[in-house]
Amino acid sequence: MKAGMKSISKKSLIKGVVIVLFAALVLYCSFSLFSNYADISRLKAQAAEYDAEYEQQLAENEKIKAILDSDNLDDYIEQKAREKGYAKDDEMVFYDISSSK
Repeated sequence: MKAGMKSISKKSLIKGVVIVLFAALVLYCSFSLFSNYADISRLKAQAAEYDAEYEQQLAENEKIKAILDSDNLDDYIEQKAREKGYAKDDEMVFYDISSSK
């Protein structure tokens, strides 16, 4: 009788170990799946942001190409130079310091 009990106990022990290993495998796969899903969602959002920036840059490039191809090129260059603080030789530049704190 004891031999029969030992073989049942061994079978139960092996079955229990297999169930625990299978459960651990399922948990690991589930964690990996959800982790990968989160990464994919984050990367899709980042890709959409980059696409929007790319489209904005294309629009800006087209605007600059139109300016460079137009007759207003000198006006555009003068505007950009003034934005950087440049002035013509015969001009005087005044700065309003009353609003600074």
